[in-house]
Amino acid sequence: MGLKENYQEKLEAQLKEWSGKIDQLKTAAGKLAADARVTYHQQIDALRGKQEAAQKKLQELKEAGEGVWEDLRSGIEGAWDELRQAVDNVVSRFKRDEGREEEIRLVAYRIWEEEGCPHGRDLEHWRKAEAIWEEQHREKPRATRPEKPTPKAKGKRRSSGARPKRSRS
Repeated sequence: MGLKENYQEKLEAQLKEWSGKIDQLKTAAGKLAADARVTYHQQIDALRGKQEAAQKKLQELKEAGEGVWEDLRSGIEGAWDELRQAVDNVVSRFKRDEGREEEIRLVAYRIWEEEGCPHGRDLEHWRKAEAIWEEQHREKPRATRPEKPTPKAKGKRRSSGARPKRSRS
């Protein structure tokens, strides 16, 4: 098996792995709240577009002759890097948001219980829980660093309340 074939197999395996991740994202996105679901489906559609571009590059590689495929390599690797970064970003964001949603769900449930388990107020409880979550996770401005203490003067120590003696002339 030649270099081109090995390279091609490696790319096909990577593309198949990313396709599986995208499918998992799509399945998991279906379980999210409606507003988050729309956002993730848009991102998944964008991933599919990048995936199709990568597949086209792979097809170009398959059709290229032995002498030409090295020239295609940089374009292929660019498409692969773009798809890899996009998949990683969406997966990372999804995991973060999935944790956020679970925390909000637990807070909303606690609010519902505290209010006596009323019916028909689920959206109200959810919005309250979101506000609580946002407040707890809002980035607080970093405290300014205290100034560095000035170096102590060498010599005699004085008690904290004593003043230096002045000479009278």
